[in-house]
Amino acid sequence: METWQGSEALILSGAPDNDIAYVKEFLVEHPHVKIVCADAGLRHLQPLGVSPDLLVGDFDSGFEPSGTCEIIRLIPEKDDTDTMHALEVVMERGCQTVWIACATGGRLDHLLSNLSLCEYAAKHGCACYILDAQNLVQFMPAGQAVHVLGNTVYRYFSIIPLDKQLQGLRIEGAKYPVEHATVDRSQIYTVSNEVTGNAAIVQAESGSALVICSKDRKN
Repeated sequence: METWQGSEALILSGAPDNDIAYVKEFLVEHPHVKIVCADAGLRHLQPLGVSPDLLVGDFDSGFEPSGTCEIIRLIPEKDDTDTMHALEVVMERGCQTVWIACATGGRLDHLLSNLSLCEYAAKHGCACYILDAQNLVQFMPAGQAVHVLGNTVYRYFSIIPLDKQLQGLRIEGAKYPVEHATVDRSQIYTVSNEVTGNAAIVQAESGSALVICSKDRKN
């Protein structure tokens, strides 16, 4: 198996995405990233004008791979999704930072499944980010601080509990700071906060969460 130790990977998932300008911008900023297509992620290659390093999937979506690129062909009857399998492959090859794009449009079950990959990757020592035209998502484990940078394209950041409750939540450097706060998953008030300086610091003593940086869509 080829080693990608020290490399970053971009996984193109198969969700429909009519606005992929953000992927083009990402590729300009990360010119050496490994590009991996998860099954129907093949649909995004031509608009992006790039060649993949790896194709992964059962290809039951009607998108059949071609060319000389490395292909990992899966069977349709499997326990994980094509995107999850692609994530596992790039982690096995040594990537410790993985970005997943074209993963939030379309079916809600696919969306939620893809968001869960941020937590799955963190448990295996890998930083995983979900990226689309308006959002950047990362996982925040209990006890670990996340720094949300200011002066970026994202105006807002939100904390979405994954466990039943976040306890001891601290938010510093933000328009709405909190200290030793409790947030229930059924009543989330930590939405649409804003960084006031160079960076905000978010940390919870117990409970994990998604940290979502976002911006409004332009008309």
